[in-house]
Amino acid sequence: MRIMKTGLSAAVCAALLATSVTASAVEPEDAIHYRQSALGVMGWHFGPIADMAKGDIEYDGDEFARRAQNVANLASMPWEGFVDGSYEDGGHGVDTDALAKIADNPDDFEQKQQDLIDESQKLATVAKDKDFQSSRAQLSKVGKTCKNCHDDYRAE
Repeated sequence: MRIMKTGLSAAVCAALLATSVTASAVEPEDAIHYRQSALGVMGWHFGPIADMAKGDIEYDGDEFARRAQNVANLASMPWEGFVDGSYEDGGHGVDTDALAKIADNPDDFEQKQQDLIDESQKLATVAKDKDFQSSRAQLSKVGKTCKNCHDDYRAE
């Protein structure tokens, strides 16, 4: 039994190592597709709650809370897709608005990521109370984190 556990542990470690090597060798085209997909899914959930906040559609506290939680769950996902060689004019042939200066300012870019993650988590928490005004106010904070990053790192 001990040999089987040791063998299994070794296999798991080898698989994790192979995964990390594979992840670091990702092609720019794949990274762009991944991050655009993850951000698109976030937008899928963000759009209706933004419409509720603007009064374009009727506020539904349960729906708002569900979508806010989905945004929070997704907020940490896109960032691993921002890899060297995957930015605008990187010679990869894929349409992207991600500016190359992301690579020049990794600390600032990472802080902006963390701001989105933190504010999205707060949104999910606030939205559970189904208080429209509080949810709308926190949604505005999430939107500002998006804008701050776009202003600095997204082509117009």
